[in-house]
Amino acid sequence: MPVPSKNVEDNQLENILKELTDVKYAIDQSSIVAITDHQGKILYVNEKFCKISKYNEEELLGEDHCILNSGYHSREFFKQMWATIGSGQIWKGEIRNKAKDGSFYWVDTTIVPFLNDLGKPYQYASIRNDISLRKKMEEELRESEGKYRLIAENSSDLVSVIDQSGSFLYMSPSHALLLGDELAKLESGRIFQWVHEEDQLTLSEELKLLAAKKKVSSLLEFRIKTNRGAYKDTETKINPVIDKDGEIKSFVLAMRDITERKKSERMIYHLAYHDTLTDLPNRRLFMNRLRKEVDHAKSYSSQLAVMFIDLDRFKFVNDSWGHENGDFILTEAARRIKNSLRPSDLVARLGGDEFTVLLNNVSGMEELDQIAKRIHSNFQEPLKVAGEHYTLSCSIGIALFPVNGEDADELLNKADTALYSVKKRGRNGYALFKPEMEEKSLERILLENELRKAIELEHFHIDYQPKMDISKNQLIGMEALVRWDHPELGRISPNKFIPVAEETGLILPLGEWILRRGCRQNKEWQNKGYPPLKISVNMSVRQLAHPNIIERIEEILTETGLEAQWLELEVTESVFADIDHAADTLQRLRDIGIHISIDDFGTGYSSFSYIKYLPVDTLKIDASFIRDIHQNEESQAIVQAVLTLARTLGINVIAEGVESQEQLDVLNEDGCSQGQGFLFSKPLSGEDFETYLIEAAERGQSEKADG
Repeated sequence: MPVPSKNVEDNQLENILKELTDVKYAIDQSSIVAITDHQGKILYVNEKFCKISKYNEEELLGEDHCILNSGYHSREFFKQMWATIGSGQIWKGEIRNKAKDGSFYWVDTTIVPFLNDLGKPYQYASIRNDISLRKKMEEELRESEGKYRLIAENSSDLVSVIDQSGSFLYMSPSHALLLGDELAKLESGRIFQWVHEEDQLTLSEELKLLAAKKKVSSLLEFRIKTNRGAYKDTETKINPVIDKDGEIKSFVLAMRDITERKKSERMIYHLAYHDTLTDLPNRRLFMNRLRKEVDHAKSYSSQLAVMFIDLDRFKFVNDSWGHENGDFILTEAARRIKNSLRPSDLVARLGGDEFTVLLNNVSGMEELDQIAKRIHSNFQEPLKVAGEHYTLSCSIGIALFPVNGEDADELLNKADTALYSVKKRGRNGYALFKPEMEEKSLERILLENELRKAIELEHFHIDYQPKMDISKNQLIGMEALVRWDHPELGRISPNKFIPVAEETGLILPLGEWILRRGCRQNKEWQNKGYPPLKISVNMSVRQLAHPNIIERIEEILTETGLEAQWLELEVTESVFADIDHAADTLQRLRDIGIHISIDDFGTGYSSFSYIKYLPVDTLKIDASFIRDIHQNEESQAIVQAVLTLARTLGINVIAEGVESQEQLDVLNEDGCSQGQGFLFSKPLSGEDFETYLIEAAERGQSEKADG
């Protein structure tokens, strides 16, 4: 075999050296390289080593790696490293070093021992890569995880992680406090065993939607059971956890105990659909039920009837024996009407002394005669009122579907017309609607004509009733109340002419006049130097529905010079009947800067679920709840519930009809800070209210001086 020539050997050696040079270059460009002797003294460092350590080459050569010691690692750490490389094995690990300027950096390190012929290390080559950014991210992640765990461990909310089957992967300690069981025992179960059986399917379906990525998160309300068998209402936010492969295998749940809120909401819901005095359904519930029954009767070609019942001479009872005895009579009348009906019939109180009855599946007028006579018969038993015997009587108007009308509103109107006919002919009777009953009475025609004249001639004036901060005894505003003094008929009650104005459309020019006059007067008082106050003006649903209402209000504010923040519009709960339109209009008014108040809250259409979606600043609790708040626990509970829920939504509350110090004391105790009523002042003329402003300013100065 021929021996290679010297030139061939030289070429091979040259190639090997070139390859080694290339490898060294590649390593120097990508990694931090150092070579030390067997005692750890630095023999070589590359440029990257100098750059990351911020030392130059001369400062490093001859030193050992202690120059870079950050103090982070223990003696045991380095002892184990030297034991590994000293035995000729390769060591790999992560080290935190300290640069010349005192800053720290992390390197992923591989130390390779070079062995002599005896197998003993004589040099060590270390190849490092900068992992400072990764370590920083890991540290931030640990800190973040620690913060979130700290929040979860100390939160009153119930924070948990579950897998797709509902098994717990984590539960915060708050679960043990709320559910009344040991955390370890709770964690061993599944969430569904704690959820009310009626809510389990809803939760299961929601988790499926989240797992299928059809929803990004969910907000659910469901009930969970304590170890004592009681249920708590919770509001739960559910978020899926996406792993590195993009799959969803677990969910984070944040549950909040809303038991007290739901209790208050249920009370408000009952209030929304029931009359607080008699506990009968109110107008809203009655009309909802009537509409459903009309649809049912149309489908099955059956008959139903509506009765409109009015107590005879009830105003005399209130005027003679007072409201407390009047309330007793209303309660007794409700009981007697209800006892006269069939189990399937519905009786409701519309307000005042007016009741309505829904009779479904009636056979005809003969059956209606029997029911009407039974009501009158039950009213015959005398009552003892204020030490005297009193016999109730009532008038009843009846409308029959489909003969007298084919929708709910028409039937109620026809029954009301029939009732009016009964009262005209002497009361204490009943009548089925007949077309000839719809002719307007002479009195109604006269009132409508006089109302038109009064609007044209501006025969109205405005009284102003103060609104108070009852916690500070400080004047905060006034309500503008329209008054009509007819030159021949005398003072006509707003309860009489406002409904006529509503029905005829005259409320539009009348309402505009009230708004303009109130704004102008408020601006005049501001110009005189009195402290600026908010003026409240009532606005009907018909006004609110007018297509140009926003523009008209803006024109009036511009014309009078009053800034929008000093105007509050009071609307009744009947705006809920068309909540979508109302919400849009009210929001536009609020955008201008006008405040919005719901008047007589709790007497008509109220539903707290609607309040949450309406742009409202203030709720005015109706005077009927304030009248006996110091004596009636139910009235006080209702007021407390309204206050609690209003605070949750950031809505202001003012109590109407405050007439006694006892009522005021209870309101103060319950945390109601604003009130309006005769205790502070009756409605005042413009001149008298200006005097009231002066006296209020003097009281304020006196209190400051005393303070």
